[in-house]
Amino acid sequence: MRMLRPCRNALLGVLFHFLTYETINQRLFRFAGLVALAAVWLGLISGCATMADAKNARGAGEAATYKASFEDIWAALPAAVTQAGLEFVSASRDDRSVLAQRGITAFSYGENVAIFVDQARADAQRVEVVSKKAMATNVFAPNWAKPIFAELDKKFSRE
Repeated sequence: MRMLRPCRNALLGVLFHFLTYETINQRLFRFAGLVALAAVWLGLISGCATMADAKNARGAGEAATYKASFEDIWAALPAAVTQAGLEFVSASRDDRSVLAQRGITAFSYGENVAIFVDQARADAQRVEVVSKKAMATNVFAPNWAKPIFAELDKKFSRE
């Protein structure tokens, strides 16, 4: 009988070690999963730019002046936005702004773009493009000023 006791204790010890090891592994994986989920969640909510952020950044974008009337520039903007690869969202003649965006792609979390048209002189309009990354850590987001200006350059001459 005494001979079985050490064997039984050793067997129980191995079994206990095996069960405890799995429980610790499961707890570590669960903890690692929660940490990863928290990191992804924090990454998604931190540094996010909205359409309002792009609109409120008036004066901080790239600008070009075109020899054209406001009506001509205003009429050309929806086509210029879509041909540049953005989705036309809205336009407001009251504050002379156009809002556009691009959704999530394989290389970007999306961008929000605001375009402002201000009168430079009687016969010239200043067009400003503010391009904001939807997520601050997005290094692949393009600056949409150049493609939009390229589309406007096809129709109007710059000053």
